[in-house]
Amino acid sequence: MDERTRLPALYPITLKKSSQAECSTIEPKWAGQCPACHEWNTLVETAPFLKTARTKTGQKVSLKPAESFTVKTALSSQTGYTFSTGIGEFDRVLGPGLTKGGVYLLAGQPGIGKSTLLTQLALSLQPPLSRGGGQQAGGVLYVCSEENPAQVASRITRLQGLSSQADHIQLLNTSCVENIIDALKPTISNRDLKSESCDLICIVDSIQSVSTVTNPTTPGSPSQIRDSASFLIQAAKEHSVPLIIVGHVTKDGDIAGPKMLEHMVDTVLELSGDRQHLLRLLRTVKNRFGPTDETGIFRMDGGGLNEVKDPGAILLEGRVKNAPGSCLTMIMEGTRPLTVEIQALVVASPLPIPRRIAKGISGNRLQLICAILTKHLNLSLATKDVFVNVTGGLEVKDPGADLGIALAIVSSVKDKPLPENSICFGELGLLGEIRKVGFTDKMLKEAKSLGYTIVFSPLSHASIRSIKLT
Repeated sequence: MDERTRLPALYPITLKKSSQAECSTIEPKWAGQCPACHEWNTLVETAPFLKTARTKTGQKVSLKPAESFTVKTALSSQTGYTFSTGIGEFDRVLGPGLTKGGVYLLAGQPGIGKSTLLTQLALSLQPPLSRGGGQQAGGVLYVCSEENPAQVASRITRLQGLSSQADHIQLLNTSCVENIIDALKPTISNRDLKSESCDLICIVDSIQSVSTVTNPTTPGSPSQIRDSASFLIQAAKEHSVPLIIVGHVTKDGDIAGPKMLEHMVDTVLELSGDRQHLLRLLRTVKNRFGPTDETGIFRMDGGGLNEVKDPGAILLEGRVKNAPGSCLTMIMEGTRPLTVEIQALVVASPLPIPRRIAKGISGNRLQLICAILTKHLNLSLATKDVFVNVTGGLEVKDPGADLGIALAIVSSVKDKPLPENSICFGELGLLGEIRKVGFTDKMLKEAKSLGYTIVFSPLSHASIRSIKLT
């Protein structure tokens, strides 16, 4: 059956599109198994295609003519389109700051601090405050689709206190996309789009809990997320309103919903961290307006998420000096060098197959480094359990931490501490060589400025064999 064939409105339509076999079968009712490709739980309910676009009342939709720009007029129209958020670490990640008409997707684990961060962002965007270049931020429309307005107001009071400075925040209690767009219209109709000030910002918390009446599926379904996001993005782009959308994640850590959602937005932000620790990292997965290699660092406390200017002081707090198995290494978080402590514990294993347990690094990475040390340093690890931990709850993916992991293991095996005031960075190759990583000169300069007199790096040692522990 043709995919665009219209069926009577009496029957719901389910369109089959499986990730393994796109058979595009259309069924008039729900079925647990697709009768064509026999895949289970892959039917998605969709609305029928209409030849003529119509409103909810059945009237035909009149489309606006498309605008055309020359390169010169397009560039001049972007004047004053970016402004600071007032949160330094947030601006570091975004690049130029928020952009008029920009659509931002913020995702993270439950309870990691997404709503707290956006509440602080809404509080910082106050109309009286000037934002670089004479620009001013204006009102914030906060859509409370998951929480009721009283819950959001109590969080605002906890972060800001009862103050008139929060009067610019409007709490909209709805989960209907059409109501959100209607709430934007009174402000949009009175706006001067050529002004260098942004008088409206919209925050939707979250995209999984809103729905559009044009799609009969339940909120959170792939087609509902796609259609709801499409309407919101269209309104944001058409009226130059910055739109921030909160997204949920699956148990695997991926953003819930169709992958198309990440393609539709301009910027994808990820807030991560260990809920048992205080640090939170804000990264960009995608950014059409700025860099994707920057990281914002925050510390969670009773007053919300506070910016961290010196994360090394927090990560090294309580460190035991001159202890075997402890190694300081320098990694790059975006374009900022960061000092972390890597701890290793190597003990005799009571099991026939020794354990390799890693926290903060990949388990496969630990296996690889253990194999390199066994081959090139003749370390006897075949009968020993190896435990490696990155303090502070950080997830380290920088290959420059390889040398620090290796030296921590060697220090624990030999029961000898690394030299005092020493630090290291470098990637280990399978031949035992220490390879250069990005920003080597910058990390070396940072290590010397912090007072480290001994630096193990690709510039000082060619291979792991050349490093001798005394």
